[in-house]
Amino acid sequence: MKKILSLLLCLMLLGSAAMAETVLNGGENRGIDFEKADVNDPEDGVSPTTGRYLEDLTDSVPAGFVGQAVTGWYMPIIVQIDNADGGIGYDSSNGKANGNRAPWGVQYSDIIYETALYKQGNTRLSFLFSDIIPDEVGPCRSARLFHAWLREEWDCAFAFYGQQEYTATNVPAEFKKYGADEKANGMLLFSGTVGSNHPWKQYYDSYKKKQLAKPHHVSANVAGMVSLIPESFTPANHTWLFTNAEPDGEDAETIYVNWAVGDLSVYNSVLEWDEDDECYYRSMSDKNGRYHPYTSLKTKVDEPVDVTFSNIIVQFVKEEWVRTDAPNPTVLGTGNADYFIGGKHMAGVWGRETMADRTVFYDENGEEIKLHPGRTLVIVMDYETENRSISFE
Repeated sequence: MKKILSLLLCLMLLGSAAMAETVLNGGENRGIDFEKADVNDPEDGVSPTTGRYLEDLTDSVPAGFVGQAVTGWYMPIIVQIDNADGGIGYDSSNGKANGNRAPWGVQYSDIIYETALYKQGNTRLSFLFSDIIPDEVGPCRSARLFHAWLREEWDCAFAFYGQQEYTATNVPAEFKKYGADEKANGMLLFSGTVGSNHPWKQYYDSYKKKQLAKPHHVSANVAGMVSLIPESFTPANHTWLFTNAEPDGEDAETIYVNWAVGDLSVYNSVLEWDEDDECYYRSMSDKNGRYHPYTSLKTKVDEPVDVTFSNIIVQFVKEEWVRTDAPNPTVLGTGNADYFIGGKHMAGVWGRETMADRTVFYDENGEEIKLHPGRTLVIVMDYETENRSISFE
């Protein structure tokens, strides 16, 4: 059960990193040496992305869904998801959350990436589905350079509705550069802004039940898209390491993620550890500084459910801005990384040599980090941008 009283008290502290015990230092020299980790061998019957036993998931998969827990086929897909108003929405007349920005289908995701969208503090989410792939996911939105590079890292399917095509942040050019547009007979990049002659276009629809305004209305039948991928295609092995052992580290019951101030503080979040449920619950700010649970609709018409996390990874990067809406982060090389697992904090580093490599997260001893089974949130944040910080207590 969520620690509601504790959360209400902690939420008052967001926006003031000085009140938290520890502010992460994404630019410090941690002096951690590591040797590039080999690719991990997947374990039979265990999800390579969540560490869960796949047979434990099979009976709970709704009809029409696919995924490794259903078919036994490892074929992840990344979907670009709207995060306008922090994914909650609010009524300007009374400042109360009204849920008109809540995503749907997200509770089936394995991994969520949060990245900068605008220099001012707006963020976008990328959801990776693999264990269970639903037939309704949204609101589906556009891609930036980082998202193209993320797809290259996983070498998997990618669903998006729009893309940047500026000279210095040209997403289609990146797809072409690495050959993603030709892989799997052209059935990996599922753009929603193409003509009806493309076979996957039929799997995009408008979310009309709640009459959401454009561009927050697009729903993607991701299960249908995956059905178009030739079974002969093999995505990259991106198996992570998992353990049920309790980690050694500092207590980290509450995490404060600050992206912006003022009206854009709606992108700030608080993650609070729940000892009973053994996960972090996420809450988002509204424009009046009040916080509300981050939830996902089961389908486009059902009641919302909480989206929780077993692991939080913070990947610090150096970000350049071609325009205020065109981030160009450093994703190759190495940088600092911080981990929140089992209510504890650990410091480490990340490394990635080429676009074809996976990003490996290392602990303070230079060993690949072991996660707890379950969903992971990866926050990719520039450590030098003003008003951005992550702290915990």
